[in-house]
Amino acid sequence: MVNLTIDGKEVKVGKTATIYEAAKEAGVHIPVLCYAKKLLPYGACRICLVEVEQMKGRLIPSCTTPATEGMVVTTMSDEIRKVRKTVLEFLLVNHVIECPVCDKGGECDLQDLTYEYEVISNRFEGEKFDLPKDEINPLIERNMNRCVLCGKCARVCDEVVGYGSYSFINRGFETKIATAFDRGLNCEFCGQCVSMCPVGAILPRPFKFKARPWQLKEVNSVCGYCGNGCTVTLGTKDNEVQTIRFNDKTGVNDGNLCIRGRFGASYVNSDKRLTSPLIRKNGELVEASWEEALETVATGLRDAGSSTGILSGARLTNEELFLVKGLAKAVGTGNLDHSGGECYKGVTQGLQETLGLQASTATFPQVENAKAILAIRTDFYETHPVFGMVVNQAVKRNDAQLTVIGDKQGKLTRMPHARTLQHKPGLEVNILNAMCRFLLDEGLAKIDGLQGVEELKVALADYSVDAVAAAAGVDAAAIKQTARELATVENAAILLAYGLPYTANSRELGLAAANLSLLTGIAGRAGSGLYLCGEKSNSQGAIDLQILPAAGALGASGMLKAASEGKLKALYVAAEDMLVSYPDKSLVEKALEKTSFVVVQDIFLSETARKADVVLPAASFAEKSGTVTNAERRIQRLNPGIKSPGQAKSDFAIFQALLSALGATAPADEAAAFAELSAATSGYEMVSLDMVGDQGYVWGSDNLAPEMRNLVAVAGGKAIEAKYQLVVGSSLYHSGTTSLHAKGPMAVVAEPYIEFGREDAAELKVVDGDLVKIKAAGGVISAKAKVDRRLPKGVLFAPYHFGALDLNRIYHGQAAIAVEVSK
Repeated sequence: MVNLTIDGKEVKVGKTATIYEAAKEAGVHIPVLCYAKKLLPYGACRICLVEVEQMKGRLIPSCTTPATEGMVVTTMSDEIRKVRKTVLEFLLVNHVIECPVCDKGGECDLQDLTYEYEVISNRFEGEKFDLPKDEINPLIERNMNRCVLCGKCARVCDEVVGYGSYSFINRGFETKIATAFDRGLNCEFCGQCVSMCPVGAILPRPFKFKARPWQLKEVNSVCGYCGNGCTVTLGTKDNEVQTIRFNDKTGVNDGNLCIRGRFGASYVNSDKRLTSPLIRKNGELVEASWEEALETVATGLRDAGSSTGILSGARLTNEELFLVKGLAKAVGTGNLDHSGGECYKGVTQGLQETLGLQASTATFPQVENAKAILAIRTDFYETHPVFGMVVNQAVKRNDAQLTVIGDKQGKLTRMPHARTLQHKPGLEVNILNAMCRFLLDEGLAKIDGLQGVEELKVALADYSVDAVAAAAGVDAAAIKQTARELATVENAAILLAYGLPYTANSRELGLAAANLSLLTGIAGRAGSGLYLCGEKSNSQGAIDLQILPAAGALGASGMLKAASEGKLKALYVAAEDMLVSYPDKSLVEKALEKTSFVVVQDIFLSETARKADVVLPAASFAEKSGTVTNAERRIQRLNPGIKSPGQAKSDFAIFQALLSALGATAPADEAAAFAELSAATSGYEMVSLDMVGDQGYVWGSDNLAPEMRNLVAVAGGKAIEAKYQLVVGSSLYHSGTTSLHAKGPMAVVAEPYIEFGREDAAELKVVDGDLVKIKAAGGVISAKAKVDRRLPKGVLFAPYHFGALDLNRIYHGQAAIAVEVSK
């Protein structure tokens, strides 16, 4: 610790603190423009100048100067005030004065400082900037006439996002922030630059002229998309979410958001939302009262009884999922599942069989201090962008060695000195097995206390590094070096994302990753962790609450198969559009057609809802209370910011009313439900709702120790032989099917596409925008071509989000699909 004096106040801070940080901790205000707590010190604006007794004769920037023992700091004097005022005058020489029409008005740092330091005139004169505005993209507007050259946009894009869209160009009075070749902004549109800009130079276009900041009501909640669990602060007005506000004080994301979190909430305002229950009469869905709808559902479920199947999405809250279990019990069925029933088996079976756990072993912030990181699947950044930003910071600030196992290039593979093990599709398990074999052969494995060591050695006989490298098409030395790093560094992390487009080999990947985490000592070690991250906002909560089939009952695939054969009398589908997102659309269609009674509970009239007998209108994440659990086991609270449209109800209220109609009891409210579920859920037993504060609450501990250490042999995959293979996954700009209703993501990627590598595109004479046909077992699909450089020869890619693509006609959960291509 360091002791210093600031404005006569004794202060004790950590050795790495700057003067500014020390002052802030002591409650002493120092103005800043270029400082942000998530960015490295920069010292560009000179507004934060202070006087240090030991450095008489000059003023120093407090944001870049380390606090040292015995320092005596003065933060305000006549001289300091005069210098700060002069700095502001310099900034205003060329700065356009258009506060009345600038959307930053009311929260502009320059405006506030000008008022605070009474800059009512300017001793200096100069020509005002007259640079063209960048309005080429639909989400972010850039007006460099208002820029103060703090550099925060360029720094956050490089240091945190790892994209590098911005840089300073020119010199002297001509200096400005620009993109490559000074073109319009074309990036991943996370909006981090928007949140960092202290003035009106970079603004969110969807919020333009909607409201002034003081007109907004701010409500903290949790993003409704992926399993990162980012805090989002809803800016609401007129019962609509107008924008997402910057908030780096609450939650675990430090204010970082991706395009979905920052620009993807507009779907809650959609005029296509369901507003009334619908019942099928004479072949048509017509509006009905809640009383009629609930009675119809209760009667249908009573009649079906144990021949009912319940399929839930993983965006419901913990409390709602708890009532889903109650509904299954009230109906008398064990046929219960979520998220397609296969993609999560790496957690529920893979980790369970090896570690005795069904969750990640560590928390996200620990990855920043890792020295070696292994990401399994290139798409990890696409599915969990904000966690990907944590990885970027580990690489750039902690010099971590990142290795990516993937069948294509991606955002992670472009990070500094990233090592890419780009393999033939479907061979991830083989490479993990080879790493395990290498550690055992070289004596690097930490085998003390492990069960099944000898059995694993025997099982890995065919997985030598050289054999696997040759079969997978990767470098053998890279496999060895990655395994060695994971086993020898102090802090390491293994990352694996799961979700509906990543159904293939889910259990096997979980087993192989867990084996590697045991042999390297990563599992349970402080500062290290094995992370399995779900696609949806409450994927971990659904596993924690065991939204899984009962012993001997049917899971999702079993239900759909049974339903397609007429063996189920009722299907209840909540928060899932199975016809679009589940593998094997033909099976889903048959299941819905053959089931005599189908209930769909959703916020939109989805393709699945159009096939239902009863449709129940539900509330969005912005309209409900409850808790969700993210991929690091952090329980966080949702808070309603707006009211649901029309007669729509929260999923909790719907299940509560339905349980009552079935003659069962239900908790009085979400708080009562949490008390009941915490008592009945492993890991939640000692958690009360009061403990779930602004930062949430991690059940277990920051480092969850394995309950068993059991190595389990797992067979690798086999590459398919085909000239062209199609792999399926997620787009960075979308999550599931919900984002298709959001203006932000749809403004960037509005339609399905088939992605080609440049070699294949040249061979097939395909260019961007060409309509191409993909033929495979199951049918033919067509979409516009997108040509990029990240795919190897012979591999194509398609995002699974778009119903119009009909991708699940040919995608049945395979690692890769043999296809034929034509125009």
